[in-house]
Amino acid sequence: MGVWRRLLGFWDTEESSTKGKDSLTDIIEQARLEWIAAQSYYLTVTDPDLIDYSIFLIKACERRYMYLLKKARQEGIRHPGIISMSGITGVRTIRQAL
Repeated sequence: MGVWRRLLGFWDTEESSTKGKDSLTDIIEQARLEWIAAQSYYLTVTDPDLIDYSIFLIKACERRYMYLLKKARQEGIRHPGIISMSGITGVRTIRQAL
């Protein structure tokens, strides 16, 4: 139990120290990559439980990405690679699969 607390404490500390350093565009790009990775994961799993999990993961990543895009627009951030959906359209999305 002590090992887990130390590991979680290390992870929380590292994450909180880097949050202030990342710009919103970097966070959005990371969210976009996570969304693409979740879609790729969906295409590779075969177990029904993992398929359910991957669908949940895709939806969660998509919502996070959309939230961050909305926040960027509200702050007036316009970055061609971030605001467009060009990186997503080449990937088979969950909506296309279902």
